[in-house]
Amino acid sequence: MLKKLLLVAAALLVLSACSSSPTTPTTDVTVEMTDFAYNPASITIPANQPVTLTVKNLGNIEHDFVVEKIDATTSMMQDSGSEAHHAHGERQNYDLHVSAGAGETSVFQLTVSEPGTYKIFCSVEGHKRAGMIGKLNVVDQQ
Repeated sequence: MLKKLLLVAAALLVLSACSSSPTTPTTDVTVEMTDFAYNPASITIPANQPVTLTVKNLGNIEHDFVVEKIDATTSMMQDSGSEAHHAHGERQNYDLHVSAGAGETSVFQLTVSEPGTYKIFCSVEGHKRAGMIGKLNVVDQQ
C-alpha cells in the first residue's frame, strides 16, 4: 500500500512539473503599481519587437517604472507623470523612466534590442528599499 501511495505521489509531482509552461513573451503588457509592488512583478517581452506597456498606478502616491541601463527605444503614448515628480527638480539619468501619479495611467511603446533580464524598480525615495522591484525578461524570438 505504501508503495502505491509513493508511486501516485511521484506521478503527481511529475505531472505538475509538466503542466507549468514558461512565460511566453507578449507585446501588450499592463503593470499595476501599488504601494509598494508591481503586479506582475516579472514580465516577459520579445527582443526587437515593439511592445505597448501600460503602467497603472493603483497606489495612493506617485510611482514610476525604471530600468537604469537598457538598450531600448521608447515612444510615449499617454503620459500622466511629471518630469520632476519625486526628484525635486533633478532629472535622473535612467535609460527607461515612466511615472504615473496616484490613480493615473501612463502608456508607452518600447522596443528592446538586447535580450536579457533587467531589474525594474521605483525610484521614488524609499520605494525600492520597501520592495518595489521587479524583472523585465527580454527574450530572443528565433
